[in-house]
Amino acid sequence: MIGNELLHHRNKILFILISIFYLTQITINIFIEGFASIFPPAYLFILFGSILAAMIYIKINPKITMYGLVSCMYVYFYFLLKESPYLADYLFMWLALPLSAIYQNARVVIMSGIASIMLTFYAFFYLHNEIFPNVVTGDFAYLVLFGVFMTAFLLTFIYRVKDANAKLQDLAYLDPLTGAANRLFLKKRFDVLKESKVLSIALLFLDMNGFKKINDTYGHEVGDQLLEVIVRRMNGVLRESDLLCRLGGDEFVILLSDIDDAILKNLSERIQSTLAQPITLNNQILQVSASIGWFYETETAQADLEAMIKEADTAMYKEKGRELIDSHTPEVIEV
Repeated sequence: MIGNELLHHRNKILFILISIFYLTQITINIFIEGFASIFPPAYLFILFGSILAAMIYIKINPKITMYGLVSCMYVYFYFLLKESPYLADYLFMWLALPLSAIYQNARVVIMSGIASIMLTFYAFFYLHNEIFPNVVTGDFAYLVLFGVFMTAFLLTFIYRVKDANAKLQDLAYLDPLTGAANRLFLKKRFDVLKESKVLSIALLFLDMNGFKKINDTYGHEVGDQLLEVIVRRMNGVLRESDLLCRLGGDEFVILLSDIDDAILKNLSERIQSTLAQPITLNNQILQVSASIGWFYETETAQADLEAMIKEADTAMYKEKGRELIDSHTPEVIEV
C-alpha cells in the first residue's frame, strides 16, 4: 500500500511534467510555424491526456497508469515526428528517457530506452532527409550507443538511489539494536492498515520478565544480545503481514490485522513457547519469559494507535499480576 501511494504520487508528478513539456513544445511550434502546426498531434495529446488524467484522479491501479503514461509519451512522440519531422522534436523525444526514471523502476527505464532507440531508428531511416540531411548512415550507430549509454547511466543511478533510500529508511524506521520496527514505522503501518479497510486491527503488548535482573547480573552487552535473539525468535512465529516494534527497553508491540481473540491467544501461547527455550550467551544459559496483553479493534476507521497501546498495556499488566499471583503458594498469599 505504501508503494502504491508513492507510485500514484509519481504518476501525478510525471503527468504535470509531461503537460508542462507539451505546452512548451507547442508554444515553440506556434511561434515558428503558426497555430495550425500543432495539429493533428494535439488531438492525440488531448485524448491520451484526458484518459490518463481520469486514471490518476480515480486512482486506477497506479502500476497500470505508470506504464500507460510512459507508453503514451512515446506514442505521442511517434506521431509528432511523423507530422513534424524536425531535429528539435527528435531531441525533445530523448527527454522522455530521463523523465521515465522518476519511477526508479529498472523495467520502465529499459522499456523507455528501447522505445527511444526504436524511434531513433524510425527517424533516422524513414525521416532521414528531414531530420538528418547531413548525417551519413554509419553515424546511426553513435545514436544507438548514446541511447544505450543513457539507459545504463539511469539504471546505475536508480540502483544507487534505491540503495541510499533503503539505508535511510533503515535509520528512520528500524530500531538500530534489534532491527525491529520503531514507533515511527509502527505509526506509518498503522495508518496504512486503517486506509486499507481491514476487518480488524490488533496490538499485542509484550514486557520481558526479569530483564533488568539479567542486565544487572550479566551486563548490558549480554542484555543487548538477548534482545536481538528475542526479536529473531518472535519474528519466527509471526506472519509476513505482522509488524514487530520495539517501543524501548524490554517492551515490544506487535501490530496485526484481520485477527480475532482466539487467534491472538494462540499467537501469545506460541510466543511464550518460543521464548521459553533456553538461550546461551557468553557461556551463560538464560531463561526468559514475557507478560503479554492484547487489544483489538473492529471499527478500524475509528482506531487510534495511542489508545490501543494503552489498552494493550493495561491488559499486559493485568496478565503480569495474574502470573505473579500464580507463582506464589497459597501460604505466601495468605500472609
